[in-house]
Amino acid sequence: MDPYEVLGVEKTASEEEIKNKFKDILEEYTQNQNETTKQKVLALSAAYELIINGNLYKEIRDLVDNKNFSEAEAKLNLINNANSAEWNYLQGFISVQKGWFDSGLNYLKKAVELDPNNHEYLDSLNKLQSRVIDYMKKYANKNVKPNSNNMNACGGDNNSSGNGGMC
Repeated sequence: MDPYEVLGVEKTASEEEIKNKFKDILEEYTQNQNETTKQKVLALSAAYELIINGNLYKEIRDLVDNKNFSEAEAKLNLINNANSAEWNYLQGFISVQKGWFDSGLNYLKKAVELDPNNHEYLDSLNKLQSRVIDYMKKYANKNVKPNSNNMNACGGDNNSSGNGGMC
């Protein structure tokens, strides 16, 4: 997809011209709400984002490649576009690097949901899910024994049959 062609602007168009054209087209399509229109609006939105945020996403990917996750996250937060597959993918990748696997998994799932044909997103999601499953199996195979100090983590003593704590 050539985002400039989708928006009907020249590659030399200024950011202001791109924003104005996008706004005009969006207004035109919001007056006619059918399935074809919805698909066109999605394509327009993707093209617009690719042009406006594309360079910033490339910069963020470069920061991630160089393991500069804090700066990558700061730049990603400037965009803050949860409706973007690329934004969710990068946010998921950064979350995983911070050890936030649950958040990372959710962001990657959202990226795949928004762009199901993107093999990079799908591969990353599958790898992370596989890692989580391996971790869970490893943990389950360890003979985790109850704490022997006679303390109940849920509150109360071990003989307590009621809800002696938060559990």
